Amino acid sequence: MKALTLSAALLLSAPSVHATSPAPAALALDALLRHESVEVVHAQGYPDGLVEIMFGSSVDDAEHLRIVEKLRAHPDIHTVKAYASPRTFCRID
Repeated sequence: MKALTLSAALLLSAPSVHATSPAPAALALDALLRHESVEVVHAQGYPDGLVEIMFGSSVDDAEHLRIVEKLRAHPDIHTVKAYASPRTFCRID
């Protein structure tokens, strides 16, 4: 459910050249995060191929690096800005 909620948020919040089509980097980010089970506080893909992602405090360094490397390997993603949150966040439903 968390991944589905994040996927919907990514598609709705990602700026794009055309209002009806999400940026390719946003789609790639969404696809990767749907298959991962990690705490993500913020994630967004932009039309220029930039991806920003902030991992929650429960994500260890090895997992953080593994996902960043997967993002960097994707042809639609040109730049990855990844951050680790210093705090724990609570989900609000």
